[in-house]
Formats: sequence, structure tokens, C-alpha cells
Amino acid sequence: MFRLSAIIVALLLILGACQTRQKGESVITSGNTPDSIFQPKYAKGFSIKYFKGYRQIVLNDPWGDSTKNETIVLCQDKTLFQTLQETNDIVINYPANKWIALSSTMVNYADRLEMKQTIGGVAEPQYISDDFIQQGIADGTIKNVGMAVAPDVEVMVDLEPDFMMVSPFKDNHFAAVKSAGVPVLTNSDYLEQTPLGRAEWLVFVGELVGRGEEAKQIMNEMEAAYLGVKKKVESIKDKQTVFTGHIYQGIWYTPAGESYMANFFNDAGFDYIYKETKGTGSLSKDYETIIDKAEHTDYWILILNHPTEITYSEVAKIDERYTDFDAYKNRQLVVTNASHSLYFEKGLLQPHIVLRDLVKAIYPELLEDYQPTYFRKLVEK
Repeated sequence: MFRLSAIIVALLLILGACQTRQKGESVITSGNTPDSIFQPKYAKGFSIKYFKGYRQIVLNDPWGDSTKNETIVLCQDKTLFQTLQETNDIVINYPANKWIALSSTMVNYADRLEMKQTIGGVAEPQYISDDFIQQGIADGTIKNVGMAVAPDVEVMVDLEPDFMMVSPFKDNHFAAVKSAGVPVLTNSDYLEQTPLGRAEWLVFVGELVGRGEEAKQIMNEMEAAYLGVKKKVESIKDKQTVFTGHIYQGIWYTPAGESYMANFFNDAGFDYIYKETKGTGSLSKDYETIIDKAEHTDYWILILNHPTEITYSEVAKIDERYTDFDAYKNRQLVVTNASHSLYFEKGLLQPHIVLRDLVKAIYPELLEDYQPTYFRKLVEK
């Protein structure tokens, strides 16, 4: 009787242990300390733990719910594969050999890491300028998986990718993809609120494709260059005031004071007119509110996707009210035409260059010999 009771108690203890073990608390790691941990210096969305035979990426929930963090294991030791699958959300081979990118920015990660050959499929290739990708689509070595919000599951299954990389959305569009057995990895770079924070997601992508150390080195170089420019503007005593945005479908969208672009302006030594506002997204204003606040502002930083060259006369054609601002009248526009400059496609991973551009446009004496890449002060035409 005593022996039977002991067996029952032991079984209950085992069952209790199984029930309380959580995803992300690997059987392998539960009693071990990682050999090392990479905690990003600027990015808030991920961290990496290194163990013998595998590495574990912890993705923080994009919407701030700490109970919904996700674990991705990159496994080198195939004997651990099944055990790790029991206690982590996703387990993939390390390094990944083939993956699907759902945006042009994700392609740029592979470009910076010199690993574009690992991309097996892309969504909406008409919006990707990269010649390697376009050639791959043309000769069939890279597949078009359709729309980013509703990719073709059959095409992806045929590709047999190690994973598909997506941006986070509160509405899950990828249930069918997951059900088909394709791992879906979330890259939350666009939710980072600092330029270096967004760029640091290069390390996340680098780990997936076996270039983690190279990614860290690139990041270190970008950080040093960025901070060097930031230090230069500390000598500026008379900060120039700036505003940004433009009218879209009747609404003028402009960055809130804690946002990515507002942080760029602050690091460039600008006095952004909405710097005191709370929030990390966009403010929605009508024209009357903007003209009341920005009419006498020194500079207008204008980001457009425009089919033709941007000139002062072209800006006036877009909306005659734009000529009411002093920045327009005084020819103090700083512009990038993203349709041609590839600012949205490549600028994310070149924050030091974007910062140089902004500083050069408004404080040219600080960077006398520098030639801008994305942003430039618009000359009279």
C-alpha cells in the first residue's frame, strides 16, 4: 500500500512539473545558465541567449504584453531538435538556408549581410528595387508569393523555407501559413522609436542566417558614425525650428514627440515644433492647425513618394496652400523623394547616413565636404 501511494505521488509530481513548464523555458535551459546573452543596446524587441548546440531568441510581444513573448530556437545540434520543440514556440535549423521576405526592408537586411542568396521568395516584388531580387524573379530562382497581407500558401509550401519573416499586425493574417507548417517570424523593427534601435534588428536577422557576429560589427560601426554626427551638433547654439509631414486625404500627419522621426530631429540638433507632444505614433491635424503652428517655422522636412522630380513649383502644384509657409517662401525645404531615393527601402539600415543628410541640409558648415544620399536641401528651380 505504501509503495503504491509513493508511486502515485511521484506520478502527480511529474504531471505537475509538465503542466507548469512554460513555452520558452526549455528543458535544456531550465537548469543551465546561457553561455552568453546578447541584450541589444537600443532595440527593445528582442534578446538572444547562447547555449551549447543552439541559440534562443526571445521576441518581446510587439504590443507590450509580457505574457505573450515568443521564443525562437536556432538549432545546430539536431539531437536536441525534438526536445526543444516541446518547450519553445519555433525551432529552425541554424543557420537558415532559405526564407521568405514580405517587404523590401527585409531584403535590405539580407543585402547588408551579403546573404541575399538565402531569400527564396518575396511578396509584391514590384515594390522591390534590388537587381538581384528582380533577376531571381525573372529566372525563377526567387518566387513571387503574392500579397504581403495574404501570401500564396501553396507557393510557400512548395518552397519549403526555413521561415517567413513578417511585420507585426494586431490582426493575424498568417494563420493559414502557420497551419501549412511554415514558421512565421515577426520582425518588429518598425515599432522601435529610435534610429539605432531600428537598425539593431540587423543582429536579429544576422543570427538567423549565420551572420550574427558580422551584424554586430556592422551595428557597432553604424553606432560610432551616428554618435559622431550627434556630437557635432552639440556645438549648435541657435537650433533651427522644423516641421514635417504633408496633407494626405485631407489630414496632415506629423510625428508625435516620442516617435522615431522626432528622435532623429532631436539627434540632428533641430527644434521640432511638436517635440513636447506625447506618443510614439503620428499626430493627425487639419491644415488650419498646422499653418497656425508652423507658418513661421524655419525649415520644412518633406518626405514624398512622387513620380517626378520634386521642385518648388511641383510642391505648389501638389497643394497651393503649401506656399503659405515661410519655409516655402524662404526656400528652406529639405526633401527626399522616396520613389527615387529608396529612403524607406534602405535608409532604415543607414541611420548614420540619414542623420548626416539632415545635418548637412540645415547646418552645412558642420559637414562641409559631405554629399547627401537621401535628404537634401531643395534648390530653386
